[in-house]
Amino acid sequence: MLLPLPDDLLKVPHRRDVSFARLTTLGVGGLCHWLFEPTTEAEAQAFVRACAREGLPWRVLGGGSNLVVLGDLKLPVLRLALPKEARREGTRLTAPASHGHIALAEAAAAAGLSGLEFASGIPGSLGGAIRMNAGAYGREWVDVLTRYRFLTPEGDLVEKAPEPGEFRYRWSFLTGGRVVLSATADLEEGDSVRIRAQVAEYREKRGTSQPLSKRNAGCIFKNPPGLSAGRLIDQAGLKGLRVGDAEVSPEHANFLVNHGQATAAEFAELMEQVRLRVFEIHGVELEPEVEMWRE
Repeated sequence: MLLPLPDDLLKVPHRRDVSFARLTTLGVGGLCHWLFEPTTEAEAQAFVRACAREGLPWRVLGGGSNLVVLGDLKLPVLRLALPKEARREGTRLTAPASHGHIALAEAAAAAGLSGLEFASGIPGSLGGAIRMNAGAYGREWVDVLTRYRFLTPEGDLVEKAPEPGEFRYRWSFLTGGRVVLSATADLEEGDSVRIRAQVAEYREKRGTSQPLSKRNAGCIFKNPPGLSAGRLIDQAGLKGLRVGDAEVSPEHANFLVNHGQATAAEFAELMEQVRLRVFEIHGVELEPEVEMWRE
């Protein structure tokens, strides 16, 4: 039985019964019964305020690249559909949370701005990248983030600079009903040719070391302190382990891939087998980097 939704909430642009297989890079999951897609910050604010007033639980969805959905979801889901326009002021680049993460790195490179090269191969949306403090090659978003806008769980709009304790490795405080609206990166002037070459090198490196030809959710587990999750999984002999159409990638052990017909339950089972085996072999408890959504 679906939750009754208030009339003012239903004024926010939305769709019904959208498959999570179409909304996530992994390509699994049931139905998203209520998908709200505000095209303005005001509409996003109206959504959050209506849910807060009614005590309605809800979820926020970015580019769907770091997510495994188990079954259908009756809760309202918010996915920002703000105009994907980046704005430059000097060496600062501001973009809405709905902007593609890789596209933003490429826009910075085209503008001759250095600092976002690390982001060039990380899929998903900018909002999701800020929320999880995404990073690669020794850099992460908090290194360049200078200001950001977000909604509180009550729907109040806040714009501020990052403060100590708000961001750490693959984590930020922007959970629990907080919604990133936009972010500003403080970059450096650089040689566009050199920056583009670095972007191309990072993307090539990802293309040769990661299973980008198959649907996946990115790295499944966080790297334990001082260790590599992929190396631990590989050393446990788990590359190629399959549960149905879900497989531990032979190319990169910290990627689980969908061979076409995998179910969310198969991915959950495969994740659990990997976690238990690594703990048995290495005594290390792997922590998921992906989000797991259940009803």
